[in-house]
Amino acid sequence: MTSIKLLGAPEYTAEERKALIDFVLALRKSHVQEFLARAELPRSGTKSDLRDRIQEALEEGHLTHEQLVDLLDTAAPWGKQHVLLYAGPRSNLQLWKDPDQFREHLNRHRLGKLFNARLPLILPDKLMLSSITHADGSLRVTAVQKREYTERTPEHDEAKETVAGKRISLRAYTHHLSRTLVAFEWDLNANAAILQITQLHSDTLYEKVAEEFAGLVGNWLDIRLFSAVDLRPVIRKLHELEGNGHAEARSHGFQYRSLQGRRVAAHSPSARDSVLGETVIDHAMDSVGKNMVGHLGNFYWLAAANGSRPPNPLKGEVHVIIVADKSRVNFPSPNTEDVIRYVLHRVRALG
Repeated sequence: MTSIKLLGAPEYTAEERKALIDFVLALRKSHVQEFLARAELPRSGTKSDLRDRIQEALEEGHLTHEQLVDLLDTAAPWGKQHVLLYAGPRSNLQLWKDPDQFREHLNRHRLGKLFNARLPLILPDKLMLSSITHADGSLRVTAVQKREYTERTPEHDEAKETVAGKRISLRAYTHHLSRTLVAFEWDLNANAAILQITQLHSDTLYEKVAEEFAGLVGNWLDIRLFSAVDLRPVIRKLHELEGNGHAEARSHGFQYRSLQGRRVAAHSPSARDSVLGETVIDHAMDSVGKNMVGHLGNFYWLAAANGSRPPNPLKGEVHVIIVADKSRVNFPSPNTEDVIRYVLHRVRALG
């Protein structure tokens, strides 16, 4: 296993230090408890207890902010996210496959210090590279950025009057601070790639962030040479498998689009129910699926069944939304690395 060097951290601001603890405590509680156990600190208690324990450990030097960033960078790539799928470029990959050639390539672009290393960034104002790893036939490039946005909270609106009796309406907004992590991973043996983006507050931002990342690395890694994987057939295939009694995923909803842009959609009454199950709707959607293309699919990937083929490692259902026209797969809930990799592998195989 390749050793990853932890680089010296930049000087963190007070805002970054406070936000870091918030980000860590937003992880699954089991992640935080396992981290505390490795640091030989008590792992029991409420989140408030864990916050106090982490803060005290930082003040006493039992923990460092760099360790907390390392925890974030390890767990965040498998949390709530959108993933764009790509096929690799049709060119000679020798430069990319050979670690020595690749390292020299990075040196020419003054990025050699990030080779198999991690820079523990918390909230850089602009998208900034934090790591470039090359191991086991895979290239992974990670970047981090601070993101702020406001959200209307009308329950906190207020109405006042001036001394002159004029009415004033105060509209309330909640300020949110988040940490966006973007990771591009290229399987050099399969010549297939993914771009992972932690979940954002607006669905329209993912393509913008992908463009920002492509611009950031464009001088030495041209993502324009990669082609987006067509996910439209995946929705139809999952629909067919479920209808034939060989479901890999339970449909909560799917949407098809005509060549002229018209859309037809069907939804189940609840997340526990399939779209399929009523003859009239089944026949109608089967006809639609044969004559239109998949546009959006809301599925629950099913856990392993005895003797399932292909082998399925899932221990529970996984919520997956396929945004076919954007070549994106959304995981609305946190997962583990093996779960996300398995689902993405199956999505690609069904395409």
